Amino acid sequence: MNIVVCLHAPPPDPDGAGIGRDDAFALTQALALAGGPHTVTAVLAGTSHESGPLQRALIAGANRAVRIGGEDYASVDFHTLGQALAAGVKKIGADLVLTGARSDDEGLGAVPASTARSLGFPFIATIEELAAAGPRAVEVVVRGGGRKRRLRVELPAVLSIVAPPPGATLRGDRTANPREVELLTLADPETTVVRRRTELLGKPEPASRGAEEVTSAKAFVAALTRR
Repeated sequence: MNIVVCLHAPPPDPDGAGIGRDDAFALTQALALAGGPHTVTAVLAGTSHESGPLQRALIAGANRAVRIGGEDYASVDFHTLGQALAAGVKKIGADLVLTGARSDDEGLGAVPASTARSLGFPFIATIEELAAAGPRAVEVVVRGGGRKRRLRVELPAVLSIVAPPPGATLRGDRTANPREVELLTLADPETTVVRRRTELLGKPEPASRGAEEVTSAKAFVAALTRR
């Protein structure tokens, strides 16, 4: 099983752990599933100055750490970030994608949903417990309506993980893992990333495709279905 853990760069904090609380718990859950044929790859979209969580993932025991480069992801909306992560995950290959439930600056947990949508994988949010249930399935525990429910999830899937108080602690010995953070650059971000800052923030952006004026309903339908 190939497990990918999508991390995010937390705000600078000299006294912090270098990785978000939910992200840390997601990585802990992935490492607990790993072993034998399973591999864990930590992924982050950001600059070289934001690779601290990837280095922490290697220290904790991840098999690989991959940074997706290409632009300043700190200034993009969750749609763009989710699509960039999905593009990276497709290149790496994954059976199971784990993310921290609160993996964007607003704490909305929208990035995992956007990533799942771009991948075309089923998505389940706010997982509290995770365990293997065979070579192509996992068992998860989610809370809803004041009750806990145990579900069997067939793979591939994207799961967002929520850490229980006081959060997970990552441990490890860097000398036991000599790997370095790898760089994955999206060759043509415009072909994989659809920008929606105009829609969400009202900021004008140049259109990536030519504009076409239509004068009738029939022409409008034809324009929408034209490839």
